[in-house]
Amino acid sequence: MHSNMSDVVADQIRKHRSRLGLTREDLAAECAKLGADQLTFAALTNIETGRRDASGRRRRDVTIDELEVIAHALAVPMLLLVFPLGELDLVPVSAYHQRIHPHLAWKCATGDEPPTHVHTDGTPYADRSTIGANGTSRLEAWRSTTRPIKLHRRLTDEISQLRKATGRLTYFEHIGQSDSDEAQHVVRLRQHHLIEVATIIEELLESGMKAPVFDTELARELVATGVISRPQALITDEAVLDLLNQEPPATPPI
Repeated sequence: MHSNMSDVVADQIRKHRSRLGLTREDLAAECAKLGADQLTFAALTNIETGRRDASGRRRRDVTIDELEVIAHALAVPMLLLVFPLGELDLVPVSAYHQRIHPHLAWKCATGDEPPTHVHTDGTPYADRSTIGANGTSRLEAWRSTTRPIKLHRRLTDEISQLRKATGRLTYFEHIGQSDSDEAQHVVRLRQHHLIEVATIIEELLESGMKAPVFDTELARELVATGVISRPQALITDEAVLDLLNQEPPATPPI
């Protein structure tokens, strides 16, 4: 049984390396191609085997930068090296010196679940302990810090729906049915998703977060909705900013 997260990572690196038929020398070469030439055969050996020094500490741990490189080299999501879904019943969580299910650990790491303790009967519960001298609730602090995640997920979903509607309108135009009732329904649907995207961007900006960069035409459409109060903060490209400062077209392009 793994005693800590480093052991889990070491085991997963070894497993995925073997999956690809790579030796440690091969993996070291792949890491070097990605600029991490410090991940030599010897370093990878110490990482994978968990060799300890005289004090019992690992001779070689993995930095977060190195973990990202190794994950890329092995073509595996980085988080899967830490929380291997479908393989282990429990993974060690260093913060609590407990073992929890990998899926729960995964959800905590991605912001879907708050910091979690586990009862002796295996039932998880949110950590409501206080932080520091001011007594801030850990759960409340978590809720505020996960706002960017929730907003970006909503934004991704709405942009996906917007693109689907745009694709359908392109199809209707191609077959010469742009004036059909169905096409007009899609026009209204697309406008709905466009306004939703603009609304989320406004929430991002109001929260002090940066909005993603959009292509010129979509940026103009978003500004034309009138929802975004600071269009100059929408993007950073100077050429596109110049376009945004012009009068929007009478009819936004489809």
